Amino acid sequence: MTDLQHGFNTSLQDVDDKFAWINDMIKSRQELLVLYMKVLSTSVLEGDKSTYNRKLNYNDITDFCDKLVDYLSTGHFDLYPRILHLMEEISGRSLSIARRVLPKIENTTEYLMRFNDVYSQDLNENKLMSIHRDLVEVGKCLEIRFKNEDRLIIGLKLIK
Repeated sequence: MTDLQHGFNTSLQDVDDKFAWINDMIKSRQELLVLYMKVLSTSVLEGDKSTYNRKLNYNDITDFCDKLVDYLSTGHFDLYPRILHLMEEISGRSLSIARRVLPKIENTTEYLMRFNDVYSQDLNENKLMSIHRDLVEVGKCLEIRFKNEDRLIIGLKLIK
């Protein structure tokens, strides 16, 4: 697996030991992307649009949704506050990066949570008819989110 899969940065340069917890985020990101790619690859409609791909597994979708919510929650309730706290201890460019980046991350959360609300339970054929289109949008949101998380991490690297 390369560092960049379909535009997603799955590993950053090594971080200092004091920021080693970022590696947990990167690992979680990689796990989320594996599930995403699995669901995306089996979500394409076969034949006419009245049938969905029978290879699409409900458990894969719910596993992806569970991992997605875990990733979002960890970011919002653990990682981002920790990053902001570290950045607030200093002044300058790092805090400016955080102020520009966090709203962009927040914007992706809304769509990703709506996706979870729709597909994490009560799956039926009607929902599965639109899952591929929605997964493509999820991919776009994840790409934006990861790029902005990377900017936060780069801001942390400015702290010395």
